[in-house]
Amino acid sequence: MSNQSLAKPDWNARTEPLRPERIVYPDSPRLQRIRFMCNLLDQCFTLPGGMRIGIDPIIGLLPGLGDLVAAALSLYIIYEAARLGLRKRTLLRMIVNVAIESLIGTFPVLGDIFDAVWKANMRNLRLIELHYSPGIPERPAGQIGGWIFGTIAIFLIVYGAIVVLFLKAILSLLGF
Repeated sequence: MSNQSLAKPDWNARTEPLRPERIVYPDSPRLQRIRFMCNLLDQCFTLPGGMRIGIDPIIGLLPGLGDLVAAALSLYIIYEAARLGLRKRTLLRMIVNVAIESLIGTFPVLGDIFDAVWKANMRNLRLIELHYSPGIPERPAGQIGGWIFGTIAIFLIVYGAIVVLFLKAILSLLGF
């Protein structure tokens, strides 16, 4: 008799086929651009003590115009997220993050410190990575244009009103 016929069966051995590994989709070039921009704006430099900041608070040091440029770069990230097919509800949360950062950022020095701490773009990146699915078809630019234009128009009106009120307050303090 052979040794194989006397061997006991291994009841712990798996008889069903192994499940395939999780399917990993390659990163979308659009998602890679978003990650790059978020890192550039919010955490590309390391300060002594380990705090990371990006160019957003540095650009914000330019009075008025700097915050507007930083907001425009942040809105580009939201545009790219909209092209990825994210829901409008998520996009609206992203716009609120940018609006908070931009409006508080208009105040000299304290606004720039808030920009460095709030990191609206990194918050938005977390929202994108939480809600993005490669299976969702991308939106054509034509479907986004009107919605983004309306949002930017409202943002600019509110931003302009706050800047005007802030300047009036400063001028009244100086006696003008």
